[in-house]
Amino acid sequence: MALVGVWIPLACTNTASNFLPTKPSTPVVASATATNAFGYTSTPTFTLQPTGTPTNSPTAITAMTGPITICAPRVPNAVALNAAHNTLYVAGGDGTLSIYSVPTPPVPLSASVVTPFTTITGFNGIVFGELTGVAVGPGASPNFYVLDAGTQSIYEFNSSNLPVTTWNSYNGMPFNATSPPLGIAVDSSENVYVVDTGNNVVDEFKVLGNTTTGPVTVTTVNQWGYSGSGVGYFNDPSGIAVDTGNNVYVADMGNGVIQKFSSAGIFTSQIATMPNPNIVMGLAVDAGGDVFAADYNNFLVEEYTAPSSAVTLTAGGPVTLSAQWAGPASIPPGSNFGPAGIAYDGSELYVADYDNNKVYIITP
Repeated sequence: MALVGVWIPLACTNTASNFLPTKPSTPVVASATATNAFGYTSTPTFTLQPTGTPTNSPTAITAMTGPITICAPRVPNAVALNAAHNTLYVAGGDGTLSIYSVPTPPVPLSASVVTPFTTITGFNGIVFGELTGVAVGPGASPNFYVLDAGTQSIYEFNSSNLPVTTWNSYNGMPFNATSPPLGIAVDSSENVYVVDTGNNVVDEFKVLGNTTTGPVTVTTVNQWGYSGSGVGYFNDPSGIAVDTGNNVYVADMGNGVIQKFSSAGIFTSQIATMPNPNIVMGLAVDAGGDVFAADYNNFLVEEYTAPSSAVTLTAGGPVTLSAQWAGPASIPPGSNFGPAGIAYDGSELYVADYDNNKVYIITP
């Protein structure tokens, strides 16, 4: 589903402990059954073919036009919506989480500026650093999770915006402080997935207990990924998203691909982010499996058609870039469009523009 974009104003218990396992000598495969802590068997059932380039010509870049008036979060790195699509969470690089009430989709073109009904700048006396991710759990009264690269920690809050718990490691192994985690997502069972960028892994957690009254415990569920190139390998992963089937999509900045995994961490397919070798910061997925990417390095928002086979990137195989959007015409001359975070509400895309302190909506 390619969107003909119009920019409108927005009122805005596993025992694994080693982060870097030995690089396997054989490819990881889609049909494997998880047999170790990292979700892979040691023997593949087929050999993956070399990465191919797209065989189709993508839709031309569409420049967005129209008035841009928006909520003014500070250096927004990431955005997320609740299941009802009427509450927007914006993670700011200045350490502020802003929460907005927004119109339920489809958002009318006449939508006006909104102000946050609350902002959060810390957790029980801990002052946030640079927030790089936010994710919202399922249900009518969801908890939400804030990823703080500045403190290398995850903070959970309940639906009343009250602190629940926090953690900063996987089985006691801390996140990489030099290259901190950049992405977070939550599936329908409230498993929490974190892109541990510096360690080139995805960590999966589960919070157990009564998250309203306590006590709670954080359990490490799974971890997958290797440092390097190829399927199942990461080189500075960044964005992450979960679809309605709890499949996990990971944007790999260094390798220029978006990899898809089962909820157990088994690789199933990948999409080359060609012809735009890029730094993808944020990902979103629609109900049909189409992937939307916030491509910060190329100043674009991109849509990739859902993979039609178990492994999309066989030599010469189809990889469909179906739409590309540049920033709105109202961005001041000399300023770049800086898409960093992205969320989808079933009708529109919410795009966080880090460079211009704005959140936009793309609507059909």
